Amino acid sequence: MGLLHMPQEAHYRERRAMTRYPHPFTASIAEFVFPMSCQPEFKAECLDMTSKGAMLEVCSIIPKGSVQQVSIELPGFEKKLHKNSLLNCDSPYQIRVVSRVIWATVKDDTSVIGIEFLNMNKSAEQALARYLKEKRT
Repeated sequence: MGLLHMPQEAHYRERRAMTRYPHPFTASIAEFVFPMSCQPEFKAECLDMTSKGAMLEVCSIIPKGSVQQVSIELPGFEKKLHKNSLLNCDSPYQIRVVSRVIWATVKDDTSVIGIEFLNMNKSAEQALARYLKEKRT
């Protein structure tokens, strides 16, 4: 996926209060409508992330204002959990969170979107905070 241009206003001033982590993360996204099992899921690339939201690139048209369920892999984090006996698995650790699309840029059926995390369970919130803290150092 090639990065689309961010919205014009994003070039002039940074609107996020949190530090962005520009590591590419594997992600998936599906519209948050029940039953979830019937919703198509699209692969996405998480371009950057904060503890409150993320920027994703998706090979689908994702409208601004829509509510989506997003899964984001935290590469290498499963090894830290396994080492601390919190997880006995070699599968990539994922956070799953319901999110709102705050802005969207669409070109040729590909969207670059800014999402706000709406409700993240406590364990995912703690894992993400720990992961981002370790990325900072």
